Amino acid sequence: MNYTDIINKTYFLTSTNSSSFPIAQITVEANNALDRLVALVFQADNRWQFDDTNQKDLPIATADIVANQQDYSLAVTHLDITRAEIKDSNGNWSLLIPLDQADVYNQSLTDFLKTAGLPVYYDKLGNSIFLYPKPNYSQVSSLKLYFKRGPSYFTVSDTTKTPGVNTLFHDLIPLWIAYNFALANGKSNGAALFAEIQAKEEALATHYALRNIDDPPRLRTRPSSYK
Repeated sequence: MNYTDIINKTYFLTSTNSSSFPIAQITVEANNALDRLVALVFQADNRWQFDDTNQKDLPIATADIVANQQDYSLAVTHLDITRAEIKDSNGNWSLLIPLDQADVYNQSLTDFLKTAGLPVYYDKLGNSIFLYPKPNYSQVSSLKLYFKRGPSYFTVSDTTKTPGVNTLFHDLIPLWIAYNFALANGKSNGAALFAEIQAKEEALATHYALRNIDDPPRLRTRPSSYK
């Protein structure tokens, strides 16, 4: 279902046209619905990382590291960091271990691994990544981040663009637009639209939760230390 199909389906469900329901308003509602669909996918999709199919690159970013610099800003398109890696001065990559401030409970963060070296941990704070220890060398493209990002949104001039989720669930977008239109305008079909939305959203969540069938869950043990 491309964007022209979404608009036409919206007009069919709402008994409107471009005069009574301008495309600019539909576009706002369509992007709101797209946000909801992607949020549901994120909740259900654990091992096969989702990314909007309209994106032209992979959700992987690299940054230069600077000697004695601990704070590295993130792009605003990053919704969640799923993995971080660091390249040492010999060109070898290693996995960074996620850290939270609460993990450092017995000393100040200022003194925690304060001697510069090869970073081992990273902490996400606001719109930044903090490396512990801070690097003792400078090197281009040596901090690699894997991340989740939001959908690729529609614009009013789009015609053939399709939503970046499974095609079986594209009709959820005009359904959500029609439902919100029904609520705003006191239409009687709101309950029926919402019932259809619920059924289709449940199917969407099930699909994305089970699509990774070639990688069954494994039972793993985690080492524990007792003092």
